[in-house]
Amino acid sequence: MATPAPALTQRRDPKRLVSLSNTPFLGRLAMVNHYMAMVDKLSATSQFPALAAFLPKNLIPWVSSYLKFAFTKKFKFPDYTGKVSNGIYPLSPAGSSTVTLAIAGDWATGTKESAQIAQHMCDKNSDWTIHLGDVYYVGDETEVNENCLGITEHGFAGVKWPHGARGSFALNGNHEMYANGTAYFTKFLTTLGPEGDPEHQPASFFCLDSEHWRIIAVDTGYNSVGVPLLSQVPGLKSIAAIGGDCHLQPEILTWLRDVVKPHQVQKATLLLSHHQYFSAFEQRYPKPANQIADLFKGQELVWIWGHEHRLAIYDKFNPDGILTAYGRCLGHSGMPPETGKPKHANVPLKFYDPRSSKLEGSDVGVNGYLVATINGKALTLEYRDLADTVLFVETFTPGANGSLEQVFENKGLVKPT
Repeated sequence: MATPAPALTQRRDPKRLVSLSNTPFLGRLAMVNHYMAMVDKLSATSQFPALAAFLPKNLIPWVSSYLKFAFTKKFKFPDYTGKVSNGIYPLSPAGSSTVTLAIAGDWATGTKESAQIAQHMCDKNSDWTIHLGDVYYVGDETEVNENCLGITEHGFAGVKWPHGARGSFALNGNHEMYANGTAYFTKFLTTLGPEGDPEHQPASFFCLDSEHWRIIAVDTGYNSVGVPLLSQVPGLKSIAAIGGDCHLQPEILTWLRDVVKPHQVQKATLLLSHHQYFSAFEQRYPKPANQIADLFKGQELVWIWGHEHRLAIYDKFNPDGILTAYGRCLGHSGMPPETGKPKHANVPLKFYDPRSSKLEGSDVGVNGYLVATINGKALTLEYRDLADTVLFVETFTPGANGSLEQVFENKGLVKPT
């Protein structure tokens, strides 16, 4: 059974700031600004930070948190060298043909909404849970403690990432790398991995393997941050040399080629990353797709990512003529979801969720998550919202010559393009 989420009845004083005496000045400033910016959004009895505190217009907590780490060295990239595991794990026990996964993206805000999503994921009793990345604001140790590990700090009740019965994994996002990845690699990953495995989750890339499907997770976050300060300027951050191109580390490419071997042992693939291959709303990050295209030549993929704070479902698309994917954006599990209309008409957006919750006086969308079930050859994806209402269901099965066959059912709650 999945690890239960924290009870939602605990009450804390949001104005209580603790453990600041040993923090450098800029760190103290960041935390004070961080939490005081939230106080006005909270009632006196709320135990969670307000969702509205994570809106881009609240610049002080974003900027001050970012500046703490902007000019420090990032954590050395770990791989499976010297480990017992080679990064490939059995998706289900021998003799079992059915496995369930609960997947969330951009979840780790510590808000009431993220706690509700965690509870829904626990209620599904999934075999595995997977986070697509981003711990807010910058994924430092304090934020990992409070937003992922359920440790109460600074007056807010901690929210714990739910673990599946067989284990749990987390991808790396750009926000973890704003704090140089140290807390993500040394704190969060050491609580994850296959259940009972003493190595936990050794690296930010992995593969869950079954007879008919493999789930491959890659790290697009490690090289996503770019040039300090300049990479945060609108208009400049879209330039790869400044904003980061999200390219995959050589260790990942070697592992894919020599260990996973998708070009030699072909099977249907669900690819997971933090950043998008393409988008109808924001910029795209084509570099990872270009790097792995030869390994998946002639194959179609289901590719699920986060990063954009929305739910978006695309038709089959091959924007560069090298890699064909059914793209799905699932970045709306904890951050305030965006509700804007698509900007790029040449990207085949099929469905998205434009609903506004008008939460806390802000025009934000509806949070949600995904339940994925593999039963033999069939992969079924069930998209659910904050009320645990099913919005959209689709099923993929392997077809001929590396293709995928898809059937879907729109529940009428998600708007077609």
